[in-house]
Amino acid sequence: MAAWMCAMVGLCGLGSLPAPREASCLVDAYPQHICAVRANLVFWCDGEVMIYDTFKEWETHDELLEHADLQDQLAQRYPMGRAYTTPLPINFEPGRVRHEPFFLKMYGASASAVGERTERVAWMPEEGGKRLRVTRVNGVDRKIARVSAQMASLPESVRPFARETSGAFVWRSIKGTSRLSMHSFAIAVDVGVKFSDYWRWNKPAPDGTIPYKNRMPLELVEIFERSGFIWGGKWYHFDTMHFEYRPELIACASSQDPPQQGPPP
Repeated sequence: MAAWMCAMVGLCGLGSLPAPREASCLVDAYPQHICAVRANLVFWCDGEVMIYDTFKEWETHDELLEHADLQDQLAQRYPMGRAYTTPLPINFEPGRVRHEPFFLKMYGASASAVGERTERVAWMPEEGGKRLRVTRVNGVDRKIARVSAQMASLPESVRPFARETSGAFVWRSIKGTSRLSMHSFAIAVDVGVKFSDYWRWNKPAPDGTIPYKNRMPLELVEIFERSGFIWGGKWYHFDTMHFEYRPELIACASSQDPPQQGPPP
């Protein structure tokens, strides 16, 4: 391989090394889209190839969020169920670190491209919920319908937390950034808005850290997780109304390796 091409695809010095273990979560989670990960390359089933790890390190967490690669996306292990402790470590937020080109390719690179692949799904129709516009890609529409149906099994004291929703598909940037929200790809839904807590609504502690707050019942969270959705309540910069479809993080969470719960570099 010519030196310039070697550098371009991120394989210099790697030879035929196997892919990092976390990278296999992409194949496990998206088998219709990702056919293989070898050495430092992710092979899409349509023939496109993406670099897994650019080997770049960022000085600040904001820089990481802005420039994350696929390795960064999988670096922190999402804690399933109730197996997480609070307060969360500073800048521990698996799922909030995202490689945006990955989602643009999978779900659509414009509002119209994403919108063409959406369906309207009734949310808790027996309790007067609205219809959510979510993507058909990866069967997310069917998974949201399943989550909705399972909400009926929650105790009466818990169901009101799920009943209210502010919707799903909205092509927009995350406030204060140029990065696209996961709502742009019709894979995220906000529920229990009036019961929610958001890191920007809190006054920082005297040492500058963000005090953690949550009122969302974990029974509700576990229903979402069983269908491949992660919860924004498990981020240091928390957003407890927010759920997004991220099966690669759920797949990695089932690994036997201990999770990384410290701050990223």
